Amino acid sequence: MSFQLTIAEGKEAGKEFVFELDSVLIGRVSECDVVLYDSGISRRHCRVFAEAGAYFAEDLGSSNGSRVNGQPIKPNGKQALVDGDQLTLGPVVFVFKRVAAMDENESTAPMPEAGGNSTRIVSVNAVARRQRNKGEALAPEGADEAQLGAAQRSATRAMPAIRRTGAQPALPEGAPPRASRASSGSAAALARASESAPTPSRRPASGAVARASRNAPGALSAAERARIRREAPGLVGNLKLFWLEASPPVRQGLIALGGLGVLALVGLLYWAVLGEEAKVMRGPEPKAFSSINSSEQIITDSFGLGDDVDWANGDQKTFEFEYTSATRTLALLHYQAQGISEGEVVVTINGVDLGKVPPDTLASQDRVLEIMIPWQLLKKGEVNRITFDNTRNPPGEDSWRIWNLWLERVPLPELSPEQMVEEATKAYKRGRKNLDTVNVGARNGYEAWKSFREAWLLLEVHPEPRPDLYYEAQERMREAQTLLDRVCSKLMLEVERYANQSNWEAASATLDHTRDYFPEKTGQICAQKAEMKREELGL
Repeated sequence: MSFQLTIAEGKEAGKEFVFELDSVLIGRVSECDVVLYDSGISRRHCRVFAEAGAYFAEDLGSSNGSRVNGQPIKPNGKQALVDGDQLTLGPVVFVFKRVAAMDENESTAPMPEAGGNSTRIVSVNAVARRQRNKGEALAPEGADEAQLGAAQRSATRAMPAIRRTGAQPALPEGAPPRASRASSGSAAALARASESAPTPSRRPASGAVARASRNAPGALSAAERARIRREAPGLVGNLKLFWLEASPPVRQGLIALGGLGVLALVGLLYWAVLGEEAKVMRGPEPKAFSSINSSEQIITDSFGLGDDVDWANGDQKTFEFEYTSATRTLALLHYQAQGISEGEVVVTINGVDLGKVPPDTLASQDRVLEIMIPWQLLKKGEVNRITFDNTRNPPGEDSWRIWNLWLERVPLPELSPEQMVEEATKAYKRGRKNLDTVNVGARNGYEAWKSFREAWLLLEVHPEPRPDLYYEAQERMREAQTLLDRVCSKLMLEVERYANQSNWEAASATLDHTRDYFPEKTGQICAQKAEMKREELGL
């Protein structure tokens, strides 16, 4: 069995090597059968050998790898060879071909003259009878033995990815076509070669160029680059060339930067358009309480100082309202507060101190505070002003927040002191009965709070000194209010849990159940919270 390797591309293209050996070693050191003096070739790069009547190429763990028709051979793996296959070793491309076995006369024929275009390596027996003439190629012009030895000992240089092309191998000038040089019995082999060898094309399709660029970045030929510039002149063509020739890490980096740019653009649009739209929809800052005596007129916006407030008022916040009534009337200010320390915020009405906002507790987020405005401090037919004054700002910048504010007006009964005590006592007893049975009925807690509140308000206009029942009713009312705050907090948390589970039916049922505990909105904000939560969840 014999075969021929022809250099198809690069320096010394067309040079032929013919072998009658069963195993041929190709590399850069002198022990190899074919010595290629190129730093892109490993010392022992590849082996071509015969096995079971067929030829194979085996990569010997080379630095730049070996390829058959552009497909890489796995390290220490092998690939079958048929006529016309291109065997690429680093920068060198060979064309493989079987040849007819040489006869005895041919094997003993004299070697070609030096400088010829063919190096023939004959059988082992023939080599034993004369000096072995090894196959060599790519030797530097004019190099001596020392320089060749240095080239063999140098480190292997890494090569860029090898591009598979459909170019035909270069042949010596005047050489007959490849088909005429094949042996007469190789018609089947030539047929296989025509099927496996890539079809030459003067202008590869754009899809083929894209595939080649993905497999081997930076390997576009001059013709391909010219074609791309013709199809997309100017900046577009330059960008396309840059993308096709870029390495995979560069492409991944550009894709990541593009993704970050898109996210930044979306954030900018949201800030510039949606954020401004939300501010516009919120309307002007609330500055007055409604003249309607209803908890549905609650001011849900937050005021104070800090990142979570809707309207920044570092020093103080003032609300106005008008007071008109035919009888004596006191007012009750309901609100929620957080971020308050002892004595930090003082509440005034028309410049007169009403009291201090209680400091934070563990239940500050849920508790509802209440402060009474005596009827003597209200001005009929005039604008009244309620002010939350932070005594530490300025000069400090302490954060604080108030929200969910509404003003309740309570007409006072025209009764004698004795009648006031009698009616207050009845209301107080009803409150104690409901408080003792708070676990029996859902609304008993609310009824207890309502009765204690009634007793307290009845005695609010009692002449001094007020009876002890006045202070007792106040204390029991606060106790009932704390109980109601806990119930409201528990119900709202249950709604949130169902909403997180997307159990909208159960969330809606819990909001409906809130009415059992808070049947009226008078003096209580939980019923209003439930309606706000229902609107928020779209139930």
